[in-house]
Amino acid sequence: MTDESRQNLLNRIRIREDLELFTGGALSRHANVDDLISRVAALERSQQDFVYEWCELIARSNNELAAHFISLAPRAFSKMEREGVQNWLDESITTFDNRGLGSAIEVLESVDAYAVTYAERHMRCGFDEASVFLRHFVRGLGGREMRIASDGETFTDTESLYLPDAVDLFPVPEQNFTLYKLTAAHLWAQTWYGTWRYQVVEKLMRHFDAETTLPIFNRLESIRLEACIARDLPGLAREIADYRDDDVSTSALWDAWRERAVELLGEDASAEDSLRLAAEFEGMELPPLQPYHGDMYANKVRDALFARIEREKADFQRAMNELNTSEEGQPAGEGDEAQKQMVEIEMTEDDGGDGSDVSFQISIDGELVNVPEHLRELMGSIIQDFGEIPDEHMDPSELGQYSDELLAQAGEAESDSDFDPDAKGTFVYHEWDCVRQRFRDDFCTLRETTVPAGDESFIDETLEKHRGILKSIKKTFEAVLGESRLQRRQSDGDDIDLDALIEAYTDLAQGREMSEYVYTRYRNQERNIAVMFMVDMSGSTLGWVNDAERESLVLLCEALEMLGDRYAIYGFSGRTNKRCEAYHIKEFSESYTSEVRQRISGIRPKAYTRMGVAIRHLGQLLHRTHARTKLLITLSDGRPEDYGGYKGKYGIEDTRHALLELKQSGVHAFCITIDNEAQEYLPHMYGTANYAVIDEVQKLPYKVADIYRRLTT
Repeated sequence: MTDESRQNLLNRIRIREDLELFTGGALSRHANVDDLISRVAALERSQQDFVYEWCELIARSNNELAAHFISLAPRAFSKMEREGVQNWLDESITTFDNRGLGSAIEVLESVDAYAVTYAERHMRCGFDEASVFLRHFVRGLGGREMRIASDGETFTDTESLYLPDAVDLFPVPEQNFTLYKLTAAHLWAQTWYGTWRYQVVEKLMRHFDAETTLPIFNRLESIRLEACIARDLPGLAREIADYRDDDVSTSALWDAWRERAVELLGEDASAEDSLRLAAEFEGMELPPLQPYHGDMYANKVRDALFARIEREKADFQRAMNELNTSEEGQPAGEGDEAQKQMVEIEMTEDDGGDGSDVSFQISIDGELVNVPEHLRELMGSIIQDFGEIPDEHMDPSELGQYSDELLAQAGEAESDSDFDPDAKGTFVYHEWDCVRQRFRDDFCTLRETTVPAGDESFIDETLEKHRGILKSIKKTFEAVLGESRLQRRQSDGDDIDLDALIEAYTDLAQGREMSEYVYTRYRNQERNIAVMFMVDMSGSTLGWVNDAERESLVLLCEALEMLGDRYAIYGFSGRTNKRCEAYHIKEFSESYTSEVRQRISGIRPKAYTRMGVAIRHLGQLLHRTHARTKLLITLSDGRPEDYGGYKGKYGIEDTRHALLELKQSGVHAFCITIDNEAQEYLPHMYGTANYAVIDEVQKLPYKVADIYRRLTT
């Protein structure tokens, strides 16, 4: 026997003696002890020390558990690093403390499954870990500001990049983090290099079968976009090349597609070329998407694109009107069509020639003007969607009474960017699409904000102006409080309950005890009511209507303080499905304080009338209020209308569906309007008896109070 063999034998004997000592002889009862000792002896010195230390500690609680740990420790170290083994052991000890020896041994014996789960957990990269970097990364790549969100699918709708909740394709977290980055870059490239230009989306939705064409279009665009990235961002292109699937058959398929794409499309192809020639690739086997590729959802792109086009067109026209201002501060050439046409925009594309990066300058009457940064960014976003500034965007803005200048009243600064649905005070709701006869899930983003305080002198002026009406309203409400309800079968009261008395006498005649509950009495009615007032704050309420709404609320609040009914007041407005707003004026739990009065005074016209989402949101607030009777009373001056096709039948049907949802939840809805054409649509939306048309704005304050009394008594 060599010295080395002798030393190994002595070492195994020492280990066996020590471990049997630690386990009180429990180790010797295990089969193949000699083989187990050999495997422990083969561990590194630090691993042996770990086994010794924990064996001694575990044995203090249970020798059998310590023996099982020793028998499985070598396998655990073969599958996990020390941290993983420690976690596995900790879970077993915790299980022993809570559930006993049998369950703890089961945890130890499941070491193989635990090692797999541990590896997956520690190699994955979660969205929360990557999202902050990705936001800055995508912003640095250029183009419009894009939201980063997690989703079950990987795609872009051109407003947001939707990425998976976690990436665990590779064994190292850093590799999975890089894959997150490359996926975001690929989706960004779709928006930057024209995959979803307006012309492409229109042709795809109108002239192609999306189900058949999209998979082909996706692969052709992936080839084109990677060529664009290689040209403009070579470092990123090298990273992408490292993360391609290196399977031989997969690589061969992509090479075949790439070769044919270059043959048919050329090296300077556009997304329109990819779409136009997609039919040429039908019949070819589709190569599997690469790990950093995403799916394509043309309908989601269309919804986001069309809403943004309407929004940015109005913003651009407004910005150009502001830019084209004379020294006197009036729009240059107002009433003079010739002078209005002297605005020129000159665009210069970069060497790429795909319109992805454009510089431009604006001249008025032949003189260059300084272009504000917000206008420069806006033009860049429009160019991303069209490849140019469309002619219709250059028409003078006809904002009329829906001017977004109203948004800045009372010092309120608004951002043109969409709301973040994850931000506090922001909510997401579905919307009914009557064309497709289905709901658009998570389609409307609504932000709840507070109306800024107005001048409280308006309240005093209103009370003075309408003191006669207010006196009449209060007298009517006092009568409501005085109304009593007859209560029968009382032990004492004002009169005899004949029915109860006859029953009691019958009981007496039959030898049973006579009831003493044979009186009636009157008791004032108990009111258990919660009312939500939904106030239209669209731009069309500018002027008399806005004043009448505020006056109505002042008089109503003054009178409601007598009744003690719970009530809340919220305004609503919106501009596209991505910028809906509910304006907090008074919550159910708030008293009618000076602050509330100032908010009523601060009610001002905003943008448009997207009613469905406001009804759904305020209905949710009503649901959380405990009351026997729940009412939603809407004060409005017209039909639902907003950007992005939310008008006519579409807006009416969505509002009707929102009201039906409200009715099913036990809330009664009523609308008070001054729109003389309301007979055309309100019966369909609210029902024949659930609305009132006020023919004169001046009558609104009194009529609102009168309708409230009739609805709640």
